[in-house]
Amino acid sequence: MLGKLAVRNTKRNLKDYLIYLVTITISFSLILAFNLIASSDEVVKLSSKMDLLEGIVTFVNIIIIFVVCYLINYTTKFMFEKRSKELGMYMLLGIKKKKITHLLVLENILLGFLAFLLSIPIGLLFSQFISLVIVKILDVPEVVFIALNFVSIGLLIIYFLAIYMLVLLNLLRRIKKMTVHDFLYFDKQNEKNMFHSRKRRNLVFVVSIIVGVTSLLLWNSQFSFEKSNNQGTFTYLMFSLAMLIISIYGVSATCSDMILSVVLKNKKKKYQKDNLFVARTFASKARTMSFTFGTLSLLILVSLLCLNLSSINKGLYQAELELTAPYDVEIFDDSIPFDNLNEYTDIVAEDYTINEIIEFDIYDKPNNQANQMNDFYPVIKLSEYNKLLKLRGMYTIELKDDEYFLVMSSQFLHKVENNSNIKNVQFLTQNLHLKAIDTKSFWYNMNNTDYYTFTVVVPDKYTQGLEVIERHLIIDTKEETKAELENKIIKDMESKFVRVDENGERYDESYRVSVRGTAIEQQNSMTAIIACVCYYSSFILISAVGTILAIQSLSDATKYKYRYQTLRRLGVNDKSLFKTIRKQLLILFGVPVVYSILASFCMLTSINNIYQVLLESQYTYLLYFIGGLAIFFFFYGIYWIATYIGFKRNINEES
Repeated sequence: MLGKLAVRNTKRNLKDYLIYLVTITISFSLILAFNLIASSDEVVKLSSKMDLLEGIVTFVNIIIIFVVCYLINYTTKFMFEKRSKELGMYMLLGIKKKKITHLLVLENILLGFLAFLLSIPIGLLFSQFISLVIVKILDVPEVVFIALNFVSIGLLIIYFLAIYMLVLLNLLRRIKKMTVHDFLYFDKQNEKNMFHSRKRRNLVFVVSIIVGVTSLLLWNSQFSFEKSNNQGTFTYLMFSLAMLIISIYGVSATCSDMILSVVLKNKKKKYQKDNLFVARTFASKARTMSFTFGTLSLLILVSLLCLNLSSINKGLYQAELELTAPYDVEIFDDSIPFDNLNEYTDIVAEDYTINEIIEFDIYDKPNNQANQMNDFYPVIKLSEYNKLLKLRGMYTIELKDDEYFLVMSSQFLHKVENNSNIKNVQFLTQNLHLKAIDTKSFWYNMNNTDYYTFTVVVPDKYTQGLEVIERHLIIDTKEETKAELENKIIKDMESKFVRVDENGERYDESYRVSVRGTAIEQQNSMTAIIACVCYYSSFILISAVGTILAIQSLSDATKYKYRYQTLRRLGVNDKSLFKTIRKQLLILFGVPVVYSILASFCMLTSINNIYQVLLESQYTYLLYFIGGLAIFFFFYGIYWIATYIGFKRNINEES
């Protein structure tokens, strides 16, 4: 009897909560899809860095569990509210609360189990699509098919049980405290108005705005090259995020109510067209959904940041590649006496056609010399530096006998560009003037002395008599190099990369070889991982927000159907009525978005202070921000359209 009733009720409510069912199914499908991808040996073998995906996905899934748990819990509350009178009637008819509890639990389990079953084939389909994206990013010619495995399905079962256990425990706790009266009048309850005093509301709003602005200013202050290595930066960033979260909830709790108060006081605006109806309808939500709006704004903010992070990561791809491995093959030796670098050339020539070979030396600064730049700095010949520039397709430079040139990383440019002491330096017996500072031709392995310093380029004659501290070999190949070449070099020349100290301890020095193919593979891997995880997280968060707002709206369409019936009786035609509904939904869906967009823009602008030197221009981040908004509003708009269609259907069914 109880089972049949639960099945009947589930079928009856399925139409009303179709958006909820679709979102939960897609959420479980995405969780399964990424578990399948992360645990797939075929995907892991695509790149040496793809093994990181499993750990990252596991961490993200823990966060997603709480988001989905919040979504299901919120939806369950609405399902419970809608049927509270029905459940109250069951109690009046003599059915015990325990049986009613079992009925609700069974209904929720049936609905969740349906989503779980649907998520398995859909998740498998999603995993094939994600694998195609990863293969495309990694530039792998082969197609990887993902197979179902018991580990991924087992993890999905664990996530499913964890989510529904938390949700149902909360439902049981709520039912346990309720009486027949509570059941019969539960649909009249809502979130309590947090502020009954206008002065207190205004004070909270002003304080929240101040806290929000302060948090964003604090956030911005930490994104500078001067503070990039500051140990306290992370602490300040976490503190600013905590302040921003407080501000979001404070503004969400007061802003809508304040705006409504202003609108309702303006008689000219108040009585224009359907403004009064829309304002009053929204007032019933805004004054009792303050905490919910805050949570939704926070979820939207995180989703926008995920989209922007993915875009910035892709934008940094080429810059990071040029910093890591601008040449096909690069090998350096800092041992004394130096090894014969020609042995490496022979290994490369076995599989690749060699176009050009460049050998260059890194020299120590002149001995017993006071200098204004640093205790130590590496030196390179002008002729060899120009060969390196020419190989990369860059313009060569010319130096007079009394000039020198600085090459350094852009992130440390602030340390020297305003330093007047480097304008003129004493080099041996010659006074040299700084011609220019270049960051475009810098790469990490230009010298292996110190990434935080710079390399000095001087005319060739000044390097005579200087101590050679490193010897570098650059090989340019006709074909694109692959990661396998680096592994082959390290394997064949293992004796060169493994050193044993006086205590017999072995040290791996394979970092002395760099192959562009390996760098490309690693960059592609990280791009694929970050893009997939960011879009995965963002879509789940957008879906959660859209589903909650949709359920709120569709619940109101049924709960307050008499309002729309009254408008029709007063002569309002369907065109005007539906226009009013669209306006209501635009306001409801728009309120949680505004603060999140402003905050995400400010945070992205701050992040750009660091990354603009690696992007195409200092304004590239604006394109990423606009692109992120476009993606967000595309998916968010789908929920708005689905809600609008469902709203109209509910109105028409009841009319």
